[in-house]
Amino acid sequence: MSGSLRPPTPGVLEPGLADTVMLRINPLPGRRLGTSELTAAVRVLVETEQLCSALADAACAELFDLAAGVTGRERQRILDLKRAVFNHRSPDPATDDPGWPTATSAWLAAKQRSDLARSVLTTGYETCLARERAGLAETITAEPFQLSLALTSPQVLEAVRRYARSGGSPSKRDRKSERGILQHLARAMVRTSPLARFTAVGFGSWSEHGSTLDRTVFQRRRAHSALSMDRVLVSTLATGLLPPGDTVARSPSLRVMQGSVRFHHRDGSQVRVLSAPLTAQLRILLDLTAMGPVTTADLGRALADRTAVPLEDAERIVGAACEAQILVAGPVLDEQAVDPLQAARELLRDHAPAAADALAGVSTELGRMATATVSERVALLHRLESAQQQLNTLGSRPVQLHVNEDYVLEPFEVSPAGYEQALDDAAEVAGFASVFDRHHELRALLCTLFVDRFGPGASVSLIDHATDLVTGVLSREGEIEHGAADDFGPPDGSLAQLLKVREGAVRAVAERIARHSAKASAAEELVLEPGLLSELTAALPERFGRSAASYGLLVQPDGGRLVLNGCYAGHGLLGTRFLGADRDLGGRAAESVARRAEAVFSADGARPREDRGLHGVNINHRIPLLEREITPEEWAGIRLAHDTARDELVLLDPDGVRVRPVSLGMRWLELFPAPLRLAMWLAETSRVMVDSFGWEQVPALDGTVPQRTVSTPRLAVGRMVLQRRRWYPGADFPSVPGPEGPAGHLVDLTVWRAAHGVPEEVVIKSDLGSGFLSHEETTRNYLVNHRREKPQYADLASALTVRVLPRLLDRRASGSYLEEALPGVRQGRHATEWVIELDRPAGARFQPRKP
Repeated sequence: MSGSLRPPTPGVLEPGLADTVMLRINPLPGRRLGTSELTAAVRVLVETEQLCSALADAACAELFDLAAGVTGRERQRILDLKRAVFNHRSPDPATDDPGWPTATSAWLAAKQRSDLARSVLTTGYETCLARERAGLAETITAEPFQLSLALTSPQVLEAVRRYARSGGSPSKRDRKSERGILQHLARAMVRTSPLARFTAVGFGSWSEHGSTLDRTVFQRRRAHSALSMDRVLVSTLATGLLPPGDTVARSPSLRVMQGSVRFHHRDGSQVRVLSAPLTAQLRILLDLTAMGPVTTADLGRALADRTAVPLEDAERIVGAACEAQILVAGPVLDEQAVDPLQAARELLRDHAPAAADALAGVSTELGRMATATVSERVALLHRLESAQQQLNTLGSRPVQLHVNEDYVLEPFEVSPAGYEQALDDAAEVAGFASVFDRHHELRALLCTLFVDRFGPGASVSLIDHATDLVTGVLSREGEIEHGAADDFGPPDGSLAQLLKVREGAVRAVAERIARHSAKASAAEELVLEPGLLSELTAALPERFGRSAASYGLLVQPDGGRLVLNGCYAGHGLLGTRFLGADRDLGGRAAESVARRAEAVFSADGARPREDRGLHGVNINHRIPLLEREITPEEWAGIRLAHDTARDELVLLDPDGVRVRPVSLGMRWLELFPAPLRLAMWLAETSRVMVDSFGWEQVPALDGTVPQRTVSTPRLAVGRMVLQRRRWYPGADFPSVPGPEGPAGHLVDLTVWRAAHGVPEEVVIKSDLGSGFLSHEETTRNYLVNHRREKPQYADLASALTVRVLPRLLDRRASGSYLEEALPGVRQGRHATEWVIELDRPAGARFQPRKP
């Protein structure tokens, strides 16, 4: 392209496993609530029910032969027993005779033990339930659990403390709280996602001298609490306490509708929701302020240039938008400051001394919170609420201040011993998952749409056209799975070929699952042949492998195997907000992430530049990682251009040099402003929904319920578990208690488990529609439902868990299924999850780990 400068030397990306690994571990040790007596009875019932089913055909055949040789009452007695065996009912006592044939005698013995187990479960139900409640009351006294609830769920904490005081004899009010308590307890013991002290996070370096992946333990003395206030809210508060400056930004309340905008207009204490037509001039204003605060002078000049109106008229339009509060005063605070409270106090000292003093008190209370007891933390949070109310009366932008807590471990070493083969197999899994990366089709659709609108080789302002291009791509995305790939894809047919490769890969695995499940004695696990995944995706078009890539596999160790939980963009995405704390503790994870990210994003000679804005989301906070930054003012000069030689889109700075703006926060890309979202489509990998490939034959999610539960096998690739066993409940699933009440419900559920081979420990999940919705619809569903639809652990050998199970299921969408908890809860052991990252140079394949 003319005017281009010689690009810098690309970074060197080392292929294979990254040199650091991220650990997520729950401080609360595992504990199952079921009593030994109840668990034993449940297991006997499962065993005997399965034995009875296995013996039934042989026993019926024996009895049929016996009946053929006798008459009268004896024949009737044999036929009565045969009917009991066939219908799986308890036989008449008159059949108690030691002279029956082998299979019949074995069936009668198993049925007798089954009836005894049922009796134990029903007669001992209340005793076991009371003991479980006592165990629950003891377990929830754990300080890390309650400290986390104080921040995240104060109402649940109140119920937890009240339940703990009950000593296992809960009141009616306490019993109504059991579902919520069990949900949060499972969250603290099983789900390893960083949130307060529910989960501790640390970074390890690979070393032969470290602890192995499955032997890592939580050490409280090596865990450090890092508390902070929500930076977006602190910035909003500070801006409302100071006189307006010369910068403006979009109102945080602004919502763009079809042909109009809605926003909040504040007049003293009164707040009204107003709307305005989305005129061409207003759309340009919104585009110009999409990436952050802009000075009113620059905004007026940019608007005049783009609309050809006189500068005075453009300035009046900007003023009218400010008066309407479509645009508001820009933030005065550096939202990425090391200590935003200190920075805010310094800004407010002269203009609002009372507010500065109140913020000093907030800072002091926050400093005490890390070492406070539960009661002290509750008291400190109440004082913060009082300070918040005082600050809101002083300023024009009231907020609800929120405290965040990260629980960070000191750096450590970790050994691959025992998991070498699983780590090698991870490369094949990463390569397979990468074929389903949504950004492949988005880049292809974007390139074609751009050429359709502006012509080959064109170059346009990014911020002027990003919104329309993003909208157009998402509209076309919904059509490509309905035969429009050739119409909306590149001329080389690569998009249609991508979809063909995906469809063929899914179909091939689906056929293997179907053949496996059709076997009379199908094993619970299907192991795919070595190299199959690589073979199935070998025909991926060159266009989709020409960029360097990095993925983070979320895995759990289990006896030498790694169980896959998720696939995310790599180079530290899932841990960037913890990198500063790790560096302060002497770790080198930040250095590793920065080096690898620089190499990934500069592999083709482009200059990576880090966008450090929060963009309204606190989780985007992190320490600076890349050497070069891009500011909101510099975004205005970025151009989107078509490289005709490679038929791809690139971003250019005002000098015509290729640049690559990126964000390294723990972001939701869908919530980014359009220019950054589009830039990340071009530069980044995406999350791959590996748990919803849709290759198993499951019931249609149309509201109908199949007559019988459908199950799918565990799917393994070498020493990697790609998918756990699943059960899609049918009409035979006892979702609610029958006439015999909770005790009978426990028995019915156990019998259902025996019939379908369902383990004691399961996770309830919801299919958000990846099998039949577009990627964009799936993503939208995920964003809307992620809180409600989080995986829910359930111990089906616990009377208390089964008691609240109907309420757990009622809160979920249709299409929910059960998945084996692999690994399950281990007594006294801490749940762990690892993020292992793999990098792939441009044009290469993912490689096994380094030796």
